[in-house]
Amino acid sequence: MNPPQFIRLFPVTIFGSLPWQLTAAEPGTSTQTTPLSFTILMLLTGALAAAVAYWVYQQYVARPSAPRHENPFSEQCITQTFISALPSLTRELNLEVATSLQTEMLERSDTRRVLGINLGTNLAQIRMPVTYRYHIRLQDPWCLRVQGKSVLVQAPLIRPSQPPAIHTDQMHIEFRRGWCRSGPYELVQQLHHDLTPTLCLYAQDPRRLAFVRETARQSVAEFVRLWLERESQWNRGRFTSIQVQFADEKTLPAAPTLQLAETGAA
Repeated sequence: MNPPQFIRLFPVTIFGSLPWQLTAAEPGTSTQTTPLSFTILMLLTGALAAAVAYWVYQQYVARPSAPRHENPFSEQCITQTFISALPSLTRELNLEVATSLQTEMLERSDTRRVLGINLGTNLAQIRMPVTYRYHIRLQDPWCLRVQGKSVLVQAPLIRPSQPPAIHTDQMHIEFRRGWCRSGPYELVQQLHHDLTPTLCLYAQDPRRLAFVRETARQSVAEFVRLWLERESQWNRGRFTSIQVQFADEKTLPAAPTLQLAETGAA
C-alpha cells in the first residue's frame, strides 16, 4: 500500500473506530449514546492526525531528491566535456602540432643518343628550403579516459598541411648542358611545374611523419593541459600526467607524454 492510499484510509479508520451505538433499543430498556462533544473531538483528532501524516509524507517521502550532477571529469564524461570546449579553445578547424624545415633538392636529367653516339646529358637541379607543417583535425574523433591521476588521450591522425611552404628567396637553380645538346631550359620548366606536387608527396612520406611524431605528441599534450588548467583540474593535483596516442598507433606509449610532479601541484 503506497503512502497516499494510507492517508486516504486513515480518517476512515479513525471514523470507524468511534464508539457508535447502532443497535436498536428494546422496549422498556434505556439506550446509552456517545456524547456529541466527544464525537466531534474524535473527528477533529482524526482530521489533525491525517493532516500531520500528509505533511510528513510531503516533506520526507514525496519530496523529489535533488538532481545528481555527474562529474564532468569522470571517465564517462571527460571526452564530451573536452569536445564541447573545443570551440572556446580555438576557432581553427585544425590544430597545428609540428613544423619541420628541410632542404630539398629536385633533379631532372635527359640523355640523347643518335646512331649509338652519345650526344651528352642535360641536367637541371633546384635546391631550396621547405617548411613542412603538420596538424590534426579537431573535428575528427577524440577519446579521453581517466586512469588514476593520468589522462589518456587518443588523438586524431597527424596530417600534413598542404602545400608545403617553399622559401623561394633561397632557391638555387643549377643546370648543365651536354656536349652536343641545347640548353636544358625545358628540364628547368619541368622542375618548376612538378615542384609543388612533388613536395606534397614528400610531406606524406612516413619517414617525415615519424620525424615530427614526438613533437606533435608534445603539442597535443600541452593543448590538453591548457584545457585542464582552464577548468581548474590541473594545478589542484587532480591529474598529474597526460599520455597521448594517435589514431594510427596500436599501443599507448609507455612513458607519459607530459608529467607534473605531485609535489608541484597546488
